[in-house]
Amino acid sequence: MNKRLKLSLLLKDATIHKVQFDREWFFHLKDMADHLGEDLSEVEAIHLPFTIDEEVVEAKSATLEDIERGRKVL
Repeated sequence: MNKRLKLSLLLKDATIHKVQFDREWFFHLKDMADHLGEDLSEVEAIHLPFTIDEEVVEAKSATLEDIERGRKVL
């Protein structure tokens, strides 16, 4: 059964890297996959810079809506 995702809770979760771009929140897909325990490889994603351990890295990311849509496809 899919976990229900709530933006307010995801924004507070320190284990999930996130970045605001063009007034939308994008979530690090690997972090979200780990959080949900699901394969999110089919989620439509873009590469955005994230600061992780004081280092800037580009990583696949997606909006909450894209993640929800990708989960329904799987």
